Amino acid sequence: MALSKILVSLDGSVLAEKAVPIAMSLARSSGAEICLITVADGKPGDMPYDDSELYLEEVSSSLRHSGFTSCFHVGTGSAAHSIVQTAHDEEVDLIIMTTRGRSGITRGILGSVTDEVISKSLMPVYVVRSDNATNAGEQSEFGAGTIVPLDGSELAETALEEAILLSHLSLSPIYLVRVIEESSSVETRDRAGAYLERLCGQLAERKILAIPELMTGHPGISIIQFMNTRPGSVVVLTTRGSGGLTRWIRGSVADWLIHRAPGPIVVVSPKHQALLGSVIH
Repeated sequence: MALSKILVSLDGSVLAEKAVPIAMSLARSSGAEICLITVADGKPGDMPYDDSELYLEEVSSSLRHSGFTSCFHVGTGSAAHSIVQTAHDEEVDLIIMTTRGRSGITRGILGSVTDEVISKSLMPVYVVRSDNATNAGEQSEFGAGTIVPLDGSELAETALEEAILLSHLSLSPIYLVRVIEESSSVETRDRAGAYLERLCGQLAERKILAIPELMTGHPGISIIQFMNTRPGSVVVLTTRGSGGLTRWIRGSVADWLIHRAPGPIVVVSPKHQALLGSVIH
C-alpha cells in the first residue's frame, strides 16, 4: 500500500485550512499529490460556485509554488456525498478533514459531515480538531509514533495496514494498545498480553517495529493519556471493533477520541481493508 493522492476538504474557513499543512507534511514524505475539494451546496453563508473555484485555484497554486502536485474540485449538493464521491473518482488514499469549519465547533462526528464521510468512505479519514491541527502538522514528521487501539478482534486489526503506512512515512514505531478493565482477571490480562506479543511478532517478521502496550481503565481516557506521553502521535483505528459499530463509533472510543484527543485520529473503514485483503493473518 502506498500514499499517492490525498484529498483535503475545505470550506473557505481558516479553521478548515489547518488541514493543509498536515497534507503537505504527508505529501512531502510520500510524494503524494494533494487534491482539494470544497462544496458549494447553496446553504446561507457558503461561497458561490465561482468564488469556490477561485478560492481553490489560489490554494492549489500556492501548493504548486511550494513544489507539490495539486488538483482541485468544486462539488455541489450534499457535502459528504460530494467528498466521498470525489475521493472515489480520484482514487485517493486518504481524506483529511478538521472537525471545525465555518460554523465553529460542531457536535463532533455524530450527525456531522465528518460522521457521514467516515460512515460512507472506503478510504481512511484523517480527522483532527482544528485547535490541534497546527501542532499535528508540525510534529507529524518527527516520529512520535502511530498508536493502534485493539480489542482482540480481526475487525479492529484492519487498521494496521494504514498504521504501517503512516509509521513508515514518519519513521516511527507502531504502538499496539489494548485496554482492559481494571477488574480483569489475571487470566484475562495474560491472554491480552499474549495477543499483543503475537501481533508484534508477526509484524516483526515483516521488519516492522511494533511495541505492545497493555493498559487498564477507560479505553478513551487511557489512549489519550498514552498520546500525551508522545506529543505528535497519531491514532489509527477502525470504525468497528468486537462490539460492532455501536462500541467503536456511536458514543464510544472513536467519538471520544475525536472530541478530546490531543492529536489526529485516522478512522479506517473495514470495507476498504477487505478490498486490500488480510493484513497479518
